[in-house]
Amino acid sequence: MQRLTLIGMPGSGKSAVGKIIAKRLGWSFVDTDHVIEKNFGTKLQAVVDRLGTEGFRVVEEETVLKLDVEEQTVISTGGSVVYSDAAMRHLSSISTVVFLNLPIEALRGHIALGAPRGIVGMGEGGLEQLHEQRFPLYKKHAHIVVLMDSDTPEEAATRILSQLQRQL
Repeated sequence: MQRLTLIGMPGSGKSAVGKIIAKRLGWSFVDTDHVIEKNFGTKLQAVVDRLGTEGFRVVEEETVLKLDVEEQTVISTGGSVVYSDAAMRHLSSISTVVFLNLPIEALRGHIALGAPRGIVGMGEGGLEQLHEQRFPLYKKHAHIVVLMDSDTPEEAATRILSQLQRQL
């Protein structure tokens, strides 16, 4: 495949790692969250606030289904894309889907360090409950699962590219 899609929890490094992989391969990079922001002319959290969780998921699915990306593109998705079977079938048909599996403790640290943002679908159960809900979906839809640890984005990119070469 000439496209690569990164899926995983918020804070797993999909955008940072995706940009590095794209640069190393000389490919394009597309972040579906940024596509949504561009389409709405506002930050992602404002879109979520305006549409609610279910409305946002519809927009996210439509955005992914309408993606018109050239070959040699790395696609970074929003963490909630795995709730849409249609979107995931589409991504699987056009790309190799890689699940960035970052342990919950590391996710918590990455989210705390990052810019303040809402996380689609996070309720009273917090990050743990969200992780518990999404983890089986990420595994189900991934062609490749890459266990991330305390890697820097550069180390993670190297690990993913190495695993891709071994498995494809």
